[in-house]
Amino acid sequence: MQRIFISKFRPLLCDITKWGAIAPMLAETRSFQASPDLMQKGGVGPGKLTPKMAKLQQQFQADNDKPVFLKGGSMDSILYRLTLILAALGTIGDFWLFFGYIAA
Repeated sequence: MQRIFISKFRPLLCDITKWGAIAPMLAETRSFQASPDLMQKGGVGPGKLTPKMAKLQQQFQADNDKPVFLKGGSMDSILYRLTLILAALGTIGDFWLFFGYIAA
């Protein structure tokens, strides 16, 4: 039974594979390289590291027993604590809502 089903639809499957060959052609038309104008104007080309990025890389890869989400300084600490407070308030609000439905 299964062989009969597959043999009936085999020509359709072959046609699908022919049309599927269009996708690689579409993907090849995109280019993700730096423009030549950027390279001529003294911009940073592919594979080059700016001094600012080198400084940030050194800061975030330093072994100072801090998690990476707190290595950005005081603003990271403020955002982290604010996120924790908002998550806790949301959880408390959910429990309040659910227990309100149960009690009603």
